[in-house]
Amino acid sequence: MQATVKTVTSYLEKLAPLSIAMPGDPVGLQLGSNSAEIKKILVALDPDQAAVNEALSTEAELLITHHPLFYQKFSSVNEDLPVGALVADAIRNRLNIYSAHTNYDIAPEGVTFQLAARLGLPANNAKVLEVTGSEQLLKLVVFVPSGHEDNVRDALAAAGAGQVGDYSHSTFQVSGCGTFMPGAGTNPYIGSRGQLEIVDESRMETILPSAKRSAVINKMLEAHPYEEVAYDLYPLDLEGETIGLGLIINLEEAISLEQLVRLCRERLNTNSLRYWTGSKDRFKKIALCGGSGGSLIDQAVRQGADLFISGDFRYHDLKQAESSNLSLVDAGHDATEWPGIAYLQQYLERNLQGDGYETEVCLQTSGTAKWNS
Repeated sequence: MQATVKTVTSYLEKLAPLSIAMPGDPVGLQLGSNSAEIKKILVALDPDQAAVNEALSTEAELLITHHPLFYQKFSSVNEDLPVGALVADAIRNRLNIYSAHTNYDIAPEGVTFQLAARLGLPANNAKVLEVTGSEQLLKLVVFVPSGHEDNVRDALAAAGAGQVGDYSHSTFQVSGCGTFMPGAGTNPYIGSRGQLEIVDESRMETILPSAKRSAVINKMLEAHPYEEVAYDLYPLDLEGETIGLGLIINLEEAISLEQLVRLCRERLNTNSLRYWTGSKDRFKKIALCGGSGGSLIDQAVRQGADLFISGDFRYHDLKQAESSNLSLVDAGHDATEWPGIAYLQQYLERNLQGDGYETEVCLQTSGTAKWNS
């Protein structure tokens, strides 16, 4: 069984919902059709000619990238220009292209979380560096026949509902009576067609992030014994977990600049690392941002970071850091984003195979731009 573009992107949008992207950011399907069947996927950082060439040479029908193809608007597809030639090449060969950009930067398990994981830094309880919003919460109410509450509760929790801070399986339930009359053509779990049934049921309530709505409902329906499940969803005027760009990580034991630089060199495969350190030589509070983090120096300083790991720091970023005694490690834009790209390949492969799809998921091997040094 082969997945469609829509199937593949539904997994991506559970991880990084389009709704959390920065305003105006072009995310989602850039070229192609949601209904196209996909035998092979190539995951890459950039939708450049090298990635398109590798996708076509390996017969991949879907190219998934972090950076968007249509980041800047253009008014024509002129094949005498590089971008026009690339777009025309992709269209002629029916190559679908999808971008997960700032939505993947902001996602709780997105680019910066994967950067921290690659460096071995504990990110599970880290704070967001720059808050861009919070998860929208929903309340789910479902009516469950007596004796089946535990199965339904476990299914809800497994899909991400009922998580309140560090507490899982958080629900409230109250007993009552449900009534229904099975009609013609039904196959009722309880009762008989044409007869009114009065059943002992529990009203079970829980909360969930709206991004997990589909997964939670699907798991609930699978676990519920009824042919037709009665449930309600309510939007809540409450703030869920904050989401945003970058992370602040507190270490139990301080780490030296030498150790951090060695970790970056060994685990990020960067050939353009540079750093600056102030008066401190050991660090316990570390800011991270995959990609370009210069605009977040103020936030790192305000949150008391000792050191900031990112990419694309400019001269004026360095001067700003110097004035605040914030040490910097610039490991490169692409090098700090590649852990997130590698995770996308693993995430898609795991989910597609787990659901019985034969679609192959590959990671780009042609590499990205490298500075000479």
